Amino acid sequence: MQDSQAREEEQRYFFIHIQKTAGVSLRQHLIANLGRERIYPSLSGGREAKKDFLISYLSGALLTSLPRWALEEYLLFHGHMPFTTTRRLPFERPLRVFTILREPLERTISVLGQKKRHRPEFAEATLEEIYAHESVFQGQILNHQTKIFAVPDDSDALGGYAPYPVGPAALERAKENLASLDVIGLMSDMPGFLDDLAATFGWTMLEGDVRENVGRKTQVSQSLLDRIAEDNRLELEFYAFAEKLVAERRQRLTAEA
Repeated sequence: MQDSQAREEEQRYFFIHIQKTAGVSLRQHLIANLGRERIYPSLSGGREAKKDFLISYLSGALLTSLPRWALEEYLLFHGHMPFTTTRRLPFERPLRVFTILREPLERTISVLGQKKRHRPEFAEATLEEIYAHESVFQGQILNHQTKIFAVPDDSDALGGYAPYPVGPAALERAKENLASLDVIGLMSDMPGFLDDLAATFGWTMLEGDVRENVGRKTQVSQSLLDRIAEDNRLELEFYAFAEKLVAERRQRLTAEA
């Protein structure tokens, strides 16, 4: 009981990892500061362990179903899960929450390229065909970053790739939730994001080059780019809000320094 109480007093964190935003790179910094064994989900062992990791990484429902005693050993939770997951863990002390966002067209192209390279069923497909695939489009592309922050607290859409419709009201909810985070990063300025993590949480970030799992450049037609922009107008508005929010926070920190 005493050990359980001591762990409850520890600060815990939640990294909302949006797909294709250099999460593999960031994970190395997190391990260096918090320890591999204190990060959920853990990744160790063979093929089956990797399969279990991927299932856990995508399921906020699984995470929030775990008993408190099973969660107390972790200092940081991360995965492709919506923001509302962070509000459903049974700790009295609020979690410190952070994320990193990516320019929507770039992120979408990276998703399409990854599918073509690593999914056998898409190996011969055009990018347009992959983009139009229902599960890919609804779960991983359509207003995806906005969706992650728009899922309401009474929803059971707790999977990172679960579809959720984003309209004007959901967009405003996503903006409000994003603004509540302790640290917001932009993939276009990874060094600045790491600096903000260090300054906010007192972490020491790794020096030198750290591998980024962001995929290779993918050639895409202008017509597809136009289609992505049209389909994801709310996503573009959400990302513009994020850029403004990050800039305002940086200006405030500079003024206070």
